[in-house]
Amino acid sequence: MADDQVRKMAEEALNRLSAALEAGHSETLKQYLAAMGRFHRYSWGNVLLITTQRPDATRVAGFHTWHDLGRWVKKGEKGIMIFAPVLVKQKDAAPAGKEAARPDEVFRLVAFRTAHVFDVSQTEGRPLPEFAKTTGDTREYGEKLKALVAKQGISVAYDASIAPAQGISSGGRIRLMPGMAPAEEFSVLAHELAHEMLHHRAEAAPLPKVVRETQAEAVAFVVCRGVGFESNTAAADYIALL
Repeated sequence: MADDQVRKMAEEALNRLSAALEAGHSETLKQYLAAMGRFHRYSWGNVLLITTQRPDATRVAGFHTWHDLGRWVKKGEKGIMIFAPVLVKQKDAAPAGKEAARPDEVFRLVAFRTAHVFDVSQTEGRPLPEFAKTTGDTREYGEKLKALVAKQGISVAYDASIAPAQGISSGGRIRLMPGMAPAEEFSVLAHELAHEMLHHRAEAAPLPKVVRETQAEAVAFVVCRGVGFESNTAAADYIALL
């Protein structure tokens, strides 16, 4: 019964998102993308489920995980339903998690089951360590992003001639407008890297420009929110193109 309920909830959430986009309401997508930035370890379906049941959720975990962190779920709190994978050992099909897995053990996915997580606001106990908060200094994140770009074999150069564009990707090469504020440069570089990885691969399917730009800006939006940056208005402009 619970599995059917959470499946229906996921379908309804997806239908609402689809209807909002068809009606040109990009705010719904922006809210979902912001949630993806907060819950980047969860599947897109589970992000939908979490935001549908508790839109104000910030940090979620299972009952036992909260207990391990020195916190307890408050009496009477209702769990947030999500889908959890059911894994079995490849060799003998014994349920995973019954004993500590060896590094060489291989598990395979056989099904999904309903599980419950709780937001931090539904718990009490030991204070959690604060997440690193971004101030005006973006150097750490900027350097990490540039290192990721370099690892992909993509060069980055500054070129004022690309104006009025802030960034251009051309398959293995990204050019940025010099003089941008650090956070703005980070956002533009994330946008152009998304183009490189999604649209400049040999196997990439041809897509309309509006789709390519929306995908790239959605990636930049999630990455910026994930590290604590507020995205600029370009995110709203691109997403509104849907």
